[in-house]
Amino acid sequence: MVSSAANNSRRPELKTLLVPVLVISSGLLVGCRSLDSLETGPCLEEAIAGEAMTCSVGGTEREYDLVLPADYNPETPTGLVIVLHGGGGNKSATLRTTCPWGDIDDPECLHAVATEHSLAVVAPNGTDGFLDARSWNAGGGGDGFRCVGGNACDENTDDIAFTEALLDDIATRMNLDSGRVYVTGISNGGAMAHRLACELPERITAIAAVGGANQFTTNATCDPAITIPILQVHGTEDPCWRFEGGEPNCPVGQRDKKFVSVARTMSEWSALKRCSRTPLEDQLPDTESDGTTTLRRTWQECATELTLLKIEGGGHTWPRGFQYLGTNTIGPVPQDWGNEVIVTFFLKHRR
Repeated sequence: MVSSAANNSRRPELKTLLVPVLVISSGLLVGCRSLDSLETGPCLEEAIAGEAMTCSVGGTEREYDLVLPADYNPETPTGLVIVLHGGGGNKSATLRTTCPWGDIDDPECLHAVATEHSLAVVAPNGTDGFLDARSWNAGGGGDGFRCVGGNACDENTDDIAFTEALLDDIATRMNLDSGRVYVTGISNGGAMAHRLACELPERITAIAAVGGANQFTTNATCDPAITIPILQVHGTEDPCWRFEGGEPNCPVGQRDKKFVSVARTMSEWSALKRCSRTPLEDQLPDTESDGTTTLRRTWQECATELTLLKIEGGGHTWPRGFQYLGTNTIGPVPQDWGNEVIVTFFLKHRR
């Protein structure tokens, strides 16, 4: 689904709610609508002609929404941000999750900030589940750790092949800059970003994982030929994917199965990137009285950047995003900073 950011001046609110818990198939479908329930915008030529745009992986199809920047020029290669929903979410819900108060029209939404910086944004669907609750096969499952997530693990869905097919398909519809392909996501989507960094670094430029660590390494070896820049964003009061790892305390099911800790994830990436042992630490400006502060930890002398934003008091939420469930269930949304930090991290890196 393709839209232009320039033609979304009147945007009704999305109706879908994201619950980033963990539950997937494989394939791809492309159509021509804007951000689901949003107003339809200008589409690419094939869509205007009414042509059905599909491609499939493993014999099944999935939808995605593609948002082009207002200054998109088909003669100019354009970078891309892939946004992966949490387990139990879908493509439309994940865009809303990145928006203050869930307002898809807010200029601080991820898609708004990215397109303002001349980056396209794509929000794909994971594997279908009950009532359009979808997820990604981010791996795991060994030594008492859960496989993230759900049906995708049961069916051994190949979301690496799906991502390759997604990029190939997008490249037929826009002038894609293959040296600027970024991945971000929350929870299960964040864990999937880590798996892509392990298994598809030749197609991905950098990742920013929010509330999801590298579960893939609990049951497989991560040994990429190259390492890519990584930003990890995680709250210390996240009950669904605990900062220290272990069993969750929120409605994600499989409470007897563990999540990997942020410390283990950062340590493993530090070793792979051959970083020095002691990272530098500083604090992001504490601009809001929201009970949270953010410690930035930057590893030194690495092959590529490795940074952790440790949100003291933060929950299983997107910074300055949508409080999709109550604070007693998922913890609070930190308000000191938001999508500009993530997009700025991406803009520093290109292949």
